[in-house]
Amino acid sequence: MRARWWLAGGGVAAVVVVVVLVLTAFGSIGRPAPPERPAFGVLASSCDPDRVAALRKAGVTTAMTEMQWAQAEPAPGVTDEGYLASVRARIEACAAGGLRVVLGLGLQNPPPWVLGLPGAAFVDQAGRSSSQGEADLVFSAGARDAATAYLRDVAGQVGFGRVATVRVAGELGYPSAEPETGGTAFWAFGAPAQGGPGRAAGVDASPLPGWVPGSPTWQDAPVTADDAGRWYDWYTGSLADSVVWLTDALRGVGFTGDFQVPLAGRGVLPADRQEAVAGLLDGRADPDGALGKGLDYPSQFRVFADLDARLRATSPSSRILVDFTSLDDDSAVRARAADPPQDTCRPDDTTASLTAAGLDRGASQRWTVALAHEAGLGVVAENPGPPDLTNTGGTAQSDDEPDQMVQAGRYARDCGLEAWYLAFEDQLFEPGSGIDVAGYGRVIAGSAS
Repeated sequence: MRARWWLAGGGVAAVVVVVVLVLTAFGSIGRPAPPERPAFGVLASSCDPDRVAALRKAGVTTAMTEMQWAQAEPAPGVTDEGYLASVRARIEACAAGGLRVVLGLGLQNPPPWVLGLPGAAFVDQAGRSSSQGEADLVFSAGARDAATAYLRDVAGQVGFGRVATVRVAGELGYPSAEPETGGTAFWAFGAPAQGGPGRAAGVDASPLPGWVPGSPTWQDAPVTADDAGRWYDWYTGSLADSVVWLTDALRGVGFTGDFQVPLAGRGVLPADRQEAVAGLLDGRADPDGALGKGLDYPSQFRVFADLDARLRATSPSSRILVDFTSLDDDSAVRARAADPPQDTCRPDDTTASLTAAGLDRGASQRWTVALAHEAGLGVVAENPGPPDLTNTGGTAQSDDEPDQMVQAGRYARDCGLEAWYLAFEDQLFEPGSGIDVAGYGRVIAGSAS
């Protein structure tokens, strides 16, 4: 909004005051201004007006709501206009109720026809396609073209005018290893990744085409640790570059807000990476399954930091935010039981200090938050959610949902997070879940114990 400078005397000052107040209240047209840190939100919001009103009364300022690619585009070139209209209505309801909207694009759940495109499915070193249903947006031109068309449909039929932030994926990473196969799976053996047809423009093929991690030779020559390290840098770097591509694609269809990159756990620790590479990536030094998922955060955060700087240079209101999805996971519970407790972030945490104290293997939130802050990246977070639900990573050591709500609220403040999203909105309104809106309000107010 621009002030009219033709008014005289006090009129100019009055207009300037009004402009400042409006910009302070709304940030940009259609988007509320960033709330004070940390902001408190909910995941998987229905945007039901009654729920929104109750959440706002409790102090919630932000809601993440998610759409699904599979529902939006059931056939090539065919969109479900009713579904897209329902997503648009959801966004409007949350925004009208005063909540900042984070939109999950659901790219991790593509329609089956996308996976049927040549080269669009992830393939591991044994030639198996992933059963987890994720399209290969890292290497495949066909999968990327389909995703770009989907993003154009979202921009045209849903719109981004009321969306403050886009969640770019389910969680950063290649698929997990298939449960029945065991070991470490590497998902870069489809034709596009190996130098065959269908590779996306600007994407490098394998520096060792045909080499399988763990093999001591390639093209009849010995493989060195340096060779394995170069291959792994390509593998993890390609994953980070796919985030850059997706961010650019979203900017290309008109989105100008923030981008959240969801990620879980601590990734591959530097010491583990060194041991894994020395073993030619034969599966050793992979305690958290992060090796095959390609989660080399130290190098990937540098890519995200460069992307963040580029975005800010052209659109100062647009940022890359790390979205840590494991706030108060079982690693935090174990660290809390130490004497003295070692679970919460401290102002002097650095990756060097945590490594020196052996705490890089402690609470994953301390390591990942310190690493992100060293890279100059803002951090938001989510707690895992009820440990008995599928896909929350719950174990016998996990906190239950009521304890997660209290502990994660504390960590959000101690770790200097920009926002924390409670998993999940439904739990606050479901009898017998152990948590409710009033209890969340006490956490937000800082009076829960």
